[in-house]
Amino acid sequence: MNIELISKQDLTSKPDWVESRVVHFLSRNALQSILSSIFVVVLFSWFNRQEINVSMPMMLWSAGAIVLGCMRLLHYRLILEPSRRLSLRQWLISYRVMTLLSGSVYGLMPPLFFSGASELVQALIIFVIIGMPAAAAGTHVVDTWTYRLFSLSIVLPSIAFFMLASDGDHSVLGVLMILFWWVVDRSASRTRASLLENIELTFEMSYRATHDSMVGLLNREEIETQFELRAASSPYGVAMLFLDLDNFKPLNDTLGHQAGDDALVRVADIIRQSIRSEDLAARLGGDEFIIVMFLPSEAGVIRLSKSLQQQVRCLSFDDDYDGLSVSIGIGFHDTTDVGFSKLMRTADLALYDSKHAGKNQITLRHYSEY
Repeated sequence: MNIELISKQDLTSKPDWVESRVVHFLSRNALQSILSSIFVVVLFSWFNRQEINVSMPMMLWSAGAIVLGCMRLLHYRLILEPSRRLSLRQWLISYRVMTLLSGSVYGLMPPLFFSGASELVQALIIFVIIGMPAAAAGTHVVDTWTYRLFSLSIVLPSIAFFMLASDGDHSVLGVLMILFWWVVDRSASRTRASLLENIELTFEMSYRATHDSMVGLLNREEIETQFELRAASSPYGVAMLFLDLDNFKPLNDTLGHQAGDDALVRVADIIRQSIRSEDLAARLGGDEFIIVMFLPSEAGVIRLSKSLQQQVRCLSFDDDYDGLSVSIGIGFHDTTDVGFSKLMRTADLALYDSKHAGKNQITLRHYSEY
């Protein structure tokens, strides 16, 4: 099963990328963790069915644990929905709460069942409270909060029970459990560090492969890929804005290439802050940029174009330079039934019209005209 939680256009945010990979790791292991927990509870309840039938606390423990397992299954289903009702952050926080409650189920086993139980049941309890934190080091380790909330909610009540027991042998169990958890936690910390390092390395590799190294926008290949993915599911029309900076060569000649590079970065920042989260933006090379928008009419495209022109014109430079402006050509089609290269050709022709009409102009062409 492959659960894709974040797409490449979100790679500009490293924390979001890391969080999405953490959620991906947890969700990939969630089902086996939930099913194994339900199995342990059902098996343990069957072993102790006579005691559970006559003890209200034990009966509540068994019923509550099974209900919690079903709730965790429903929570797991939320991350599989194409249109998720919970954000990744909300799902992660609620998953931490779920694992805390699940761990508490095991942590209550010694106080409820250990005293007076048969040797087989006592051995089973010890196996569970030792084995579950060790298993969590494989399924929950990527997230510190998830792992420690789960493991500590198991071992802390168990340690307290054994340490406070009148039998000295039980106190020894408490001490051994402390040592065991410390060793497992140390090992889990090293594993977590290695996993996060690999996640961050994956981010760096993906970012370099899909983004312009100077300005941080998508590159030509990636925006075309994203265009095809978005166009397949968008119910709206599509617009492509082709931007070309006016007076960019005089800026390089007057102030130097470093000033030119800084200007490109500042223009890219303007684009990034002006577009919507669902829009796509890329640098084609030199002083050329493109923006792709999926929307029902031309009005939003024109508003964005005018805003970009105004912001670029407001960029301040050395007194010896008159400043930048931007000419914009827009290719628009009222459906997404158009290829990337054809729409780009339409936007390129519109940009030529803008350049021919003078600097700082906007021209819109409909693809259906050709």
